[in-house]
Amino acid sequence: MSGSPTARLRLLGILFWLGGGAVITFGWMGMAELAYVDGQMPYLVSGGAAGLALVLIGSTLVVMSALFEAAERTAQRTVDLMRQAADEAVAAAEAAESARKAEKPEVGAPEPESAKAGTD
Repeated sequence: MSGSPTARLRLLGILFWLGGGAVITFGWMGMAELAYVDGQMPYLVSGGAAGLALVLIGSTLVVMSALFEAAERTAQRTVDLMRQAADEAVAAAEAAESARKAEKPEVGAPEPESAKAGTD
């Protein structure tokens, strides 16, 4: 099965929804054939409760997949922001280094005239 785990989880939740709907439908169909209430109760309890349980499980899986997807998006956005901050920090460090080199004369370079005038 291909796709992301969240997509598979969502698909599984939808399958649980469909299964729950089918169980509720079959329970209703069995109950509808009987005219007396005592005979309808087993269909109501088994079909209704089991179908409702399957629908609730499916809903939980779909909500979980949405939460996982949101968490993945948040994590990816955090990674992107961290990379951007690191790139900006490297650029700032390179700019500071080049500015420092521009201010400081290299060894063996002649001193500017203004520096010599102050030593007289």
